[in-house]
Amino acid sequence: VIDSDVTDEEILSEFVSSRLPEALVEQLRAYVQTVRYPLAIRSSSKLEDSSYQPFAGVYSTYMIPFVENRDQMLRMLEKAIKSVYASVFYNGSRTYIQTTANLLSEEKMAVVVQSICGSEHEGLYYPMMSGVARSVNFYPIGNEKPEDGIVNLAFGLGKTVVDGGNTLRFSPKFPKKILQLSDVKLALRDTQKQMFALDLRPGAFKISCNDGVNLAHPQIADVLKTYDHPELVASTFSLENNRMVPGISANGPRVISFDSILKYGRFPLARILTDVLDICKKAMMCDVEIEFAVDMKSHNESLDMVMKLLQVRPVPELGDDRGVDIDKAEEM
Repeated sequence: VIDSDVTDEEILSEFVSSRLPEALVEQLRAYVQTVRYPLAIRSSSKLEDSSYQPFAGVYSTYMIPFVENRDQMLRMLEKAIKSVYASVFYNGSRTYIQTTANLLSEEKMAVVVQSICGSEHEGLYYPMMSGVARSVNFYPIGNEKPEDGIVNLAFGLGKTVVDGGNTLRFSPKFPKKILQLSDVKLALRDTQKQMFALDLRPGAFKISCNDGVNLAHPQIADVLKTYDHPELVASTFSLENNRMVPGISANGPRVISFDSILKYGRFPLARILTDVLDICKKAMMCDVEIEFAVDMKSHNESLDMVMKLLQVRPVPELGDDRGVDIDKAEEM
């Protein structure tokens, strides 16, 4: 099948119709009995963890909801695992592997099953914030330095960041200086307008080459109306005062700014990311990229913020920094 000229849908169908080893199925059955939260099923492969070329995001990541019927949840988990493996052989993946001068036969993959950081809100499941932090900033602005790192932060699931959507960009050394929030017009134009969340209905998860088949993509303005703690994530453009006001007490358009965290220090996100990036960079002896998520949890009648580190991987080295003397270039 994988050597023939077939569509991605046909490849996926072949993988999903196959059977996992009985011993593995029994282990998954035992694992599902211990689970009371939605799961993310993702890949961890040799090429993805390579330190010399970009390969993140090529393969699929599926999410499944928690359901009380454990047999039903086991079936969804099995299908998701097979679908992740199948994504290695999709036409886009094979083309990318060939383009980067690799061989498909040399690829090795494990499938990782993780709990999803987040909580339920009106039938949707998502964290308060998620993002990607890198220990090197290739495009520093102002007094930022490359070694200070860079963070892209979003409300909801991290698919917004991975898919290149509008996110909040800041240096963990300067969390109060955010270019997008420096001007009201920029803030209204370039901040996040939509988010991703897991649809908790079991029927929303279907066999599909699209790993976001059961992800909802609602408007931020609609979600904030029912979100438990909108003052932690949003500010408001006050029409009366023509300025940005922290929280949602004023009337006007909402802007995802995370002011209470980045500007007023409700949670030391920037300091934590600076320390974690430094630790991981020293341990891996190269620049790193970290995926993380933060959510609010009730604990003894108080609200605590819980941060989860989802993944760390090396940042590929992009060529060398040697200067080029244009005077020595030959004329065509």
